[in-house]
Amino acid sequence: MIPVITMRLISEERRSGTIEPLLTSPITEGQVIAGKFVAALVFYVILWLPTIIYVLILKHYTAIDLGPVASGYLGVLLLGVLFLGVGIFTSTLAKNQLIAAVFAFAAMVILFSIGLIQQLLVSSSALRGILGYMNLWTQMDDFARGIVDTRHIVYQLSVGLMFLYFATKSLEVKKWR
Repeated sequence: MIPVITMRLISEERRSGTIEPLLTSPITEGQVIAGKFVAALVFYVILWLPTIIYVLILKHYTAIDLGPVASGYLGVLLLGVLFLGVGIFTSTLAKNQLIAAVFAFAAMVILFSIGLIQQLLVSSSALRGILGYMNLWTQMDDFARGIVDTRHIVYQLSVGLMFLYFATKSLEVKKWR
């Protein structure tokens, strides 16, 4: 879903020619990226809001622990931040929105594959530990069980912000072309 949300954010602006007025206005490239990110994040959250109805229905008919449910929603939000950052960055790289979506999807598959690579490594314990820290499967499993580990929060926020920084720099470079 996220590649579809982010594929048009910058690439369509470039294709349609509206990127020039946007970049020559009295705002910085970082503000452009931040505005696009906030808009995409709000849309992403709105897409998840109807699922709260399921929680309310379950709560009405049975006793459920809301802690794991809340941490699961936190995990989905943080994963959205990370992937929206990736998607916006790939949107700055491509002029075509479909290419931007394919790049975003490929980058997300690579990020999810880190956990699979970690499982294949047997010999190098240091590399296995580093990849284990980056394993999104484990992180989402912890959130689903109600474990809110600050390492997961820091990782997902920092990687998402890193990709937003890369998107800003990509936009700055393309401004001078």
